[in-house]
Amino acid sequence: MAVFFLASAGCRPDPATLRHDDESAVVENSVAKSEKPTQTDRLQLAVEAATRDEWSKAKQLMRQHLVTHPDETDLQQRLARIAQRKNEIGIAIEFLQSAIEINPRVSNSVYVDLAKLTMVSGQAFETVSVYERLVTHYPSAIEDRFALTGLASMLGLEDIAIEQLKWLAQHNRGDDEGLVVLAQPTQVEPDAEMCRKLLRLNPNDLRPHYGLAKIDAMHQRWREVVRRLEPVVERHPHFLPAYALYGRGLAEIGDREEILQWQRAAPEGVEATAQYWLAAGGWAERHGEHAIAVRAYYEAAKREEANNAETLTRLSRSLRQINRNDDAEKVDDRKRLLTRLHDATKTLYERLTRSQQSALDVADAMTELGRVWEAEAWARMALKLPDDRLPNAKTRYLAIRKRLTNETPWQTSGLLDSLRQDLADLPPIDWVESNLDSRSLATTQRGRIRFRNVAEESGLIHTIAFDPAQLQLGFSIYQGNGGGGAITDFDLDGWPDVVLAELNGSPMKEDSDSDVLFRNQRGVFVDVTQAVGLRDCGFSQGISSCDYNNDGFPDLCVANIGRNRLFQNKGDGTFEDVTDQAGLSGMAWTVSMAIADFDSDGHADLFDVNYCGGQRPFEERCHSRVTGLPTSCTPLDFEAEPDQVWQGVGDGTFREMTKSWLSPTDAGRGLGVVVANLDEKPGIDVFVANDMSSNHLWSPSLANADDVQKVPSFVMNEIGTARGVALSGRSFSQASMGIAQGDPDHDGDLDLFVTHFYDDYNTYYEQISAGIWADHSHQSELAEPSMKLLGFGTQFADYDNDGNLELIITNGHVSDLGRENVPYMMPAQLFRIGSDLRWEELDRLSLGDYFTKDHLGRVVATLDANRDGLNDVLITQLREPVALLLNESQGADAGNAPGESIGLVLIAKDSQRDAVGAVIHAKSDDQSHYAQVAAGDGFMCSNQRRVSFGVGDAVAISDLTIDWPSGRRQDYGRVLSGADYVLVEGETQPFKLFDHHESLSPPVIHESPTTVR
Repeated sequence: MAVFFLASAGCRPDPATLRHDDESAVVENSVAKSEKPTQTDRLQLAVEAATRDEWSKAKQLMRQHLVTHPDETDLQQRLARIAQRKNEIGIAIEFLQSAIEINPRVSNSVYVDLAKLTMVSGQAFETVSVYERLVTHYPSAIEDRFALTGLASMLGLEDIAIEQLKWLAQHNRGDDEGLVVLAQPTQVEPDAEMCRKLLRLNPNDLRPHYGLAKIDAMHQRWREVVRRLEPVVERHPHFLPAYALYGRGLAEIGDREEILQWQRAAPEGVEATAQYWLAAGGWAERHGEHAIAVRAYYEAAKREEANNAETLTRLSRSLRQINRNDDAEKVDDRKRLLTRLHDATKTLYERLTRSQQSALDVADAMTELGRVWEAEAWARMALKLPDDRLPNAKTRYLAIRKRLTNETPWQTSGLLDSLRQDLADLPPIDWVESNLDSRSLATTQRGRIRFRNVAEESGLIHTIAFDPAQLQLGFSIYQGNGGGGAITDFDLDGWPDVVLAELNGSPMKEDSDSDVLFRNQRGVFVDVTQAVGLRDCGFSQGISSCDYNNDGFPDLCVANIGRNRLFQNKGDGTFEDVTDQAGLSGMAWTVSMAIADFDSDGHADLFDVNYCGGQRPFEERCHSRVTGLPTSCTPLDFEAEPDQVWQGVGDGTFREMTKSWLSPTDAGRGLGVVVANLDEKPGIDVFVANDMSSNHLWSPSLANADDVQKVPSFVMNEIGTARGVALSGRSFSQASMGIAQGDPDHDGDLDLFVTHFYDDYNTYYEQISAGIWADHSHQSELAEPSMKLLGFGTQFADYDNDGNLELIITNGHVSDLGRENVPYMMPAQLFRIGSDLRWEELDRLSLGDYFTKDHLGRVVATLDANRDGLNDVLITQLREPVALLLNESQGADAGNAPGESIGLVLIAKDSQRDAVGAVIHAKSDDQSHYAQVAAGDGFMCSNQRRVSFGVGDAVAISDLTIDWPSGRRQDYGRVLSGADYVLVEGETQPFKLFDHHESLSPPVIHESPTTVR
């Protein structure tokens, strides 16, 4: 990168590279002594003294020279070069500094020499100051501006770097790398190795720790930020960037005493930094003072020119907390544009900076943001790129170029001015000390969680395999997801059955073996695929179980790369492919599907989560940029395939309503989906995990009345960005895959957990108020354990029945990169929440043999395979058979049974039968319980349609209340634990299905499946 090259070279300068005059090392002719030496005599005597290491004499003669010739600084430069050749770097610096102090307009070579010498001696921050003075006096010193930009970026001083890059861009002297820094300055990491080297060169200067602390801050390691910067602010209290970031760290970790002391001792000028105001906003938000938080976040946004999406996320969230929703929408609009910019630049660089179309997408995003100078530079850059050429590229460039004049400001945006007026009535900043969050959980009945893989012994034998001919062509992106699975009870005998995908053919064709259905016959699984008439030979992905026609029998929806399939359960133990009759059509890459009543008309609707579009994903092969080995292509190499939604008409058919129902938004490359009543408004919401672009949260509402019929029309608005679940806490899109939903913190709402790619953290979105989520991954300690793993399927479930949810994740890379530090196969993980709401990964050895080994895990689904009241786990994986992890957990004391549980199956009568979105409240002893009936269930799967509450030693739950999707509320009161029940809407009493402690009689193997209503 040209921006960084000069600074990098300046970090390790060879003294021989400094500019030299042809001056003699030894003065041959001594000057005769006289009472009044001439000016020439003084110059020669000074050089001679320096040559003999008589530095005091040389300085005295230099001062005498300056008395009569104050504007001449050549002598200082000559003496500095002599000192530098003698390795007297400190003396050389002193001579050059005196020259600049006497005459700031001294030759720029003096500045450059001083910059290099300060860098040699490890005084990098002084070097920055020298370069700043140089470009002030010599604005056209382009190479020196690049050197300043690079060094400032490497030290973490992005504000200085940005100002220089703006000047270069406005004078048509910038470069492509500089454009990247301007576009995403918060993503440019300081040079950690250079910072460490500076600390070795000059141990007394602790300021390079700031660059290392910035890297920690970028990864949300706030305790490390505080630890690293505490000695820095003690030694350098007026180094404002470190002081401000230190305060931000204190606010993030909630150190009450230290941050108040930090605020009282704040040096003059620190309020000019954005980090100071982010610290103030974070502290106010933590204490529930949301109006003050708004004021602080606005001040931070103002200093960042409203270009930091992380700050805008916090500002929007706080605005919604004080019901300033209109202002929040203004902020969200800006944030959406920044997200579009981020995704466009990411796509461009995933395409090796060769895509003209992608570069023009960046230019368009810049134009929408009012950053026309940058837009023009990006569009000009696009003209020379060789791939994805567009016929109108030059026309688009000229249209942007036409908008530029000498008077064009760097940025035009009315957001800050609008907010300044709207927020004038808010209270001033006050560092409050009240309302600390002190939530805790009861964790006294913890069991010893352990699983055993019983797939083979129970007959659930299935391996997801690929066509060998396809594999010989090289590993492709479409093979990375593996195959899905669904838990269903197709014969209604009360035992959960399993459906598993096949994909050993070719995408977009129907040449694979059929998906398979295993009937659970009292704990033994039997392949009944042919007997039940299930035949889907597509390249299968996710599988969903649902009752699409409300007849009481669970049907199956299969997502394919190609034609999706709908299989109707005929109620006689067989299935019929009704895809054509139902009106479902189209050929796309659908990964996951969800079925629920989105428009609340009583009929099941269908949501298809689609991935990459076109034929290229199935034709192109990619190779690792590091090893050259075959690898899966990145999804950003291909265009996104928009999701689709189908309305159930009520007669068994569907009609596509994508354009009518879904508000316009940028298409994502969807992988996972969860459907439930997620936000504060009535109705079913859809959360979609998108790969390397913003997640989507679709919320239903009624649009304006139709002009003709005057009937409000149903729409689903995308609100993920506004509600905090579209991006990470730093407002970056992630490679989102699996989703878990639940209420692990027992506050009566649904939180979301999303898995991501290797070298990125999994995200825990905690719902902090109705319909508003915040990334609490680091606070909950779920982030760091996921950084070196690639997560797919995940679920919340209570595995020891103590009343608290655990979290399971299955991991495995999409490519074997051939690198020792990046594994291909990876272990599964299981986390337990503590009383302080922090999560801890459980020891893998204690969890059972499966967790001690590495796998290519994909789908995770929950079920109670043997009806003992303990949650079991189904995992699909590549290169080995599926795993059925039977829960064999024990109580806290060895040999004791785990806690009791209660299982609930809900059947709706006044709304769609599956009751998706039904809300369940209950109590057991001192615990409250909250859950919903959900659909989608995460990544390519369906869980057993059953809500389970662990209740520990409690013999019953009390205050059992159901809020049905129809709006009806029912209070069932006290229900005994240790059993599963069916709750039918409108019926006053639960119907007991079975007791968890019934001994299993030997399995009865039937020739064909039987049906039990």
